Amino acid sequence: MYRRHALKTSLAVLGLTALLAGGSASRANEICQAEFQPMIAAHQEVMKQTQAAIPRGRPTTFEQAIANAQRACQALTTAQTSFRRLQQWMTTNADFCRLPEQIINDVNTGVANITRNRTQACNGVAQLERQRRQAEAGGGNPFAPNAGRRPQLDLRTPGAL
Repeated sequence: MYRRHALKTSLAVLGLTALLAGGSASRANEICQAEFQPMIAAHQEVMKQTQAAIPRGRPTTFEQAIANAQRACQALTTAQTSFRRLQQWMTTNADFCRLPEQIINDVNTGVANITRNRTQACNGVAQLERQRRQAEAGGGNPFAPNAGRRPQLDLRTPGAL
């Protein structure tokens, strides 16, 4: 889930880099390029690290699930900060650097996607902690098939009452 959106936003940023690099003479002046190139390079590195840090596979224990959610939350928080820094620079310098509206929209979409994914990951940590407390109190395993379901009383069975 997290990887799919991170990949889309990374591709949007790579397209942004190619657009600015390819038409830098007509779309942005030297000042814009001097500020933007290091910022976009740092952002791309953060996105690579984020993709590498996002856990893969289904966890088998509470500890593993919590560790995965915490790792995803931290990685997506860093990515969100990077996206917001990029968004702020682009909003501030859009007119001066003659940035196309599509690029600004792509970064805004990236911020929205990363923010949504970060919220899900960070809320997942709290949810897993609640599940752990419930399992410890009730003795259940939320990773088992049909986890969280109580056995139902079958009234069709003779002598069930």
